[in-house]
Amino acid sequence: MAPDLKPNLASLFKETRALIDRLRGLAPHRELTYGESVQVARVQASRLRMWVGGDELAINLVWLLNQRAVPVQLVASHKLGEESGLTTNHIGGKLQVFINESEPHVRQRFSLLHEFKHVLDFEDADRLHAKLGSGNTHIQHDAIERIANEFAAHVLMPTALVKRHWFMTQNKELMATMFNVSVEAMTMRLERLGLIGQPKIKPRLYFRRSGVMSVVSLCPAA
Repeated sequence: MAPDLKPNLASLFKETRALIDRLRGLAPHRELTYGESVQVARVQASRLRMWVGGDELAINLVWLLNQRAVPVQLVASHKLGEESGLTTNHIGGKLQVFINESEPHVRQRFSLLHEFKHVLDFEDADRLHAKLGSGNTHIQHDAIERIANEFAAHVLMPTALVKRHWFMTQNKELMATMFNVSVEAMTMRLERLGLIGQPKIKPRLYFRRSGVMSVVSLCPAA
């Protein structure tokens, strides 16, 4: 159900709480590999898009700022150590999101959704992310951040909509404006989808026969 842009706050609280529960329910209650975590993030992003309004290019996030299920506050950069955002329950014992108000609006939109993914994972994070990093906390942290970025990118720039409008425009600056994201974010999304940049290396299979390694391309010869 798409949220009203000027909702009753009590109603919005309930709707957001129910949404968070549904999105959390899409994640298996076990340790996930990085690939599984990315896939869960993409499914959650798709469901969130459907809830808000799937065909809107520049998704409206006013409801996420207004809801109080997990309060969002815009704060000065120095309070976040110049980071873009923070999700924590260490302030007042309540889960909250803090967004750097000094950053450009398009960056705040990305950060808001990035942090919302941390909200979705928060209660079960230790179990969900246990496999990530193979015991290296720095690698684990980086992997968790990439998963949250994947979620934000898919909410802001859904694959089908990006492809459809890229084939019509072929202009990444215009695309960034249409989706209300930064040119950098749109460029990275187009690269990830293989729409711009260097072509991906063709996958190959390696077979070992009698101690000699041979290489077979998976793609048919031209």
